[in-house]
Amino acid sequence: MIERVFLIIWAVWLLLVLVAAFRVFGYIIAKKFQDRRWGDGSKDQRRVAVVIPVKGFDCQATPRFFNTLFDQDYSDYRVIACFESWGDPVAIWLKDELELTEDYPHWTHPDPDASLKGITLVCAGISQTEGQKVHNQRAAFEYLDENDAIVAFADADISFKKDWLARLVAPINQRTHTLSTTYRWLVPKRPTLPNQVASVINGSITTQGGSDITTVLWGGSMAISKNVFDKLDVPSLLEGSLNDDLRLSKAARKAGNRIAFVRSLVLPTMIDFNWKTFLEFAKRQYTQVKFFSPILYTGTNILLGIYVVGLLSILIALVHGVYFQAWIPLAAAYVIDQFRALFRQQIYLSLFQEDGIRRRLFSVGWLEHMLTPMWMMLHWMILVSTLMQSKITWAGTQYRILSKSKTRILSRTVSAERLPIGAPGLALSSSLHDRRLGTEAGKQEEVDQLEEKTPDIPQDKSPAEPPATSETSSELIPSESAVPMVGSTASRRTISGKGKHIEKPSRRRSALASRPNQTGRSVRGSRKRRVTGVSPSARP
Repeated sequence: MIERVFLIIWAVWLLLVLVAAFRVFGYIIAKKFQDRRWGDGSKDQRRVAVVIPVKGFDCQATPRFFNTLFDQDYSDYRVIACFESWGDPVAIWLKDELELTEDYPHWTHPDPDASLKGITLVCAGISQTEGQKVHNQRAAFEYLDENDAIVAFADADISFKKDWLARLVAPINQRTHTLSTTYRWLVPKRPTLPNQVASVINGSITTQGGSDITTVLWGGSMAISKNVFDKLDVPSLLEGSLNDDLRLSKAARKAGNRIAFVRSLVLPTMIDFNWKTFLEFAKRQYTQVKFFSPILYTGTNILLGIYVVGLLSILIALVHGVYFQAWIPLAAAYVIDQFRALFRQQIYLSLFQEDGIRRRLFSVGWLEHMLTPMWMMLHWMILVSTLMQSKITWAGTQYRILSKSKTRILSRTVSAERLPIGAPGLALSSSLHDRRLGTEAGKQEEVDQLEEKTPDIPQDKSPAEPPATSETSSELIPSESAVPMVGSTASRRTISGKGKHIEKPSRRRSALASRPNQTGRSVRGSRKRRVTGVSPSARP
């Protein structure tokens, strides 16, 4: 009887291992099918509003993210960047680079044919009863309008390419789905054990997803039809919530909507964990899954539990020498693990063309080839540790999740982060500045060519003016009272001579004169790159 129970457990365990391997292989086939179905996303493109909740500034990652975001290969989109405070370094940087103010936080591209139509900066303030990220997003929703056909979301720490937006919203544009998403692949910055364990566990989750039945939205990169957005009343849906993606997934699926998982769009995310930060990250993810997607949480617990029970039963049988047959399922699982690891390797090779990413992921392979039982047990232990957990720390703020629509803020760390001196500029500002200078140079060249072609016209000779006397010459020299001291706040400088009055606007008056008005914002030259903005009444 006992032997039969063991055989059943081992058979189920081995079947689970085999199904997992087939799902990884199926990912490759499904990815090719999707690529043929949706292509590069260039068909039937409709207006997209991209909502970006952001906090903090990284000298490398932040400029790279926004430079790529503002240069997407998509015909019609705009960006709404939302943050907690105008004092946040990223808010200061964006405001400075786009030449915006707190009173005039809207920027419109000076070229009406440009793909990026506009940028809006939204300060949400400090959250009191919901997650700060959700609070920022709900503030951004107020700036959506009837021209937006799709609402897309992205986290500012992702690494993506110029075709990201087109591929993300392709299922919605082609009307095969009403929501779409993808997922991340954690890439170790350093080949430490915590980084490698995090990468291999994350890779196993990424390559198991994709079915319309099991797919949930990932807030780092997701999109929803504006029509469905309005029907679900997303601003009210997220009120009081800590989580955005799982909350939206459940409501959308309950309303009969399908979620597309774009397999070819999986995004590499660089990580550098120690054991403490890795466990905090993993437990924060699963605590949210427990509250906002309990079916997924329960199902994952059952599957990992079956794997662990089957593995422990085999080890017990081998240690006590009860059943020599226990070597059979263990050896079979080892062989299956080799094939699964090779399939997963083919997936990341097809997703990421960069040699650096490939080398880092290749260094993780030994865990999957040799120690799958070990990291699978660790994965299960992390999941079990969240059974009684309701508190998480996220971006310096500690929350207690009371329910899916009720969050309590326990503590908040005051950030002293400042914008680094010499922070890189925004490529968009630089390109517009260079184009403006090129246009001015072109116009001057046309004027010069015209002057060369114009024949000289004889001029009437007039008596030469008498030479200036010493008295007249002294009048041309401005007195000390007529010239403000350096750093003076005088609104204008004057030079008097021969009864003439020449006005020169000061730097302060130039800045005030170039503020946005109801018709637009002037482009002005200075040591910084200048771009064009519009007033709130002309909201993009």
